[in-house]
Amino acid sequence: MDKIKQKEVQDSLYTSLKELGLTDLEINLYSVSLLLGPSPISVIAEHLKISRPNVYKIIKTLENHGLAKFSEKGKYSRTFMVESPTLILDKIRTKKAALGQLDHQIVNQLPDLLALYQQGGKETQIKVIQGKEQYLKIFNQSVEESKQAMEFFGSAQDFIGFISWQEENNWIKKRIKKGLLIRSLILPSSDAEALKSTDSKQLRETRILVTPTTFVTSFQLFANKIIIWQPKTPLAILIEDRYIVDMFKAMFYCLWKISK
Repeated sequence: MDKIKQKEVQDSLYTSLKELGLTDLEINLYSVSLLLGPSPISVIAEHLKISRPNVYKIIKTLENHGLAKFSEKGKYSRTFMVESPTLILDKIRTKKAALGQLDHQIVNQLPDLLALYQQGGKETQIKVIQGKEQYLKIFNQSVEESKQAMEFFGSAQDFIGFISWQEENNWIKKRIKKGLLIRSLILPSSDAEALKSTDSKQLRETRILVTPTTFVTSFQLFANKIIIWQPKTPLAILIEDRYIVDMFKAMFYCLWKISK
């Protein structure tokens, strides 16, 4: 194996063992033993340049991880060896599956967890989001965090023109899957008409707001947050404050009523 390939293998092994919670000393012991094969403690201690008592301590923690074992020979002639790297792969896959299940549970329970969260005297949280990647991240987050209907106000044409219809449709599918209604109060445009025409199929109520002055911005209300979208820079401002959200919601429904 050439040096570059060997370095890649070592880096991959290090990252995998770190993911499993091993310390650098435990990783070094595993790596050295993997190269040496079954060996007496004295040989391993010499390679690691640490005392034999300390080697025993590290071995004990490796055993707790299920990655080490001694030979079945007598107490004073036993050799030490680590488990096959195949076991590391199995443990990584098991951990990944467990984390995937936990992620799914947290996503489903997030609206209920946020409902328990009381802002109280906590300071208002304001975050400026820039770039399309972060734009889409917070857009998808709105579905994950919502339990009740959302509200969208502004220019659907400029918003969708920035994120694309593909991303909008992906978001709609996620929202429908969660059974979340959205009320959209939007400026006249072909995109607005396209949305309105599919209201009954996409858990949406759309009303067109005719104003003498047009604008490119929009805002979205969800959970106890408001996102103000500005697609030209692009940037978005995320505000977490129930009092500000209540004000914007009151404004939204005043305009909603006059736009029947």
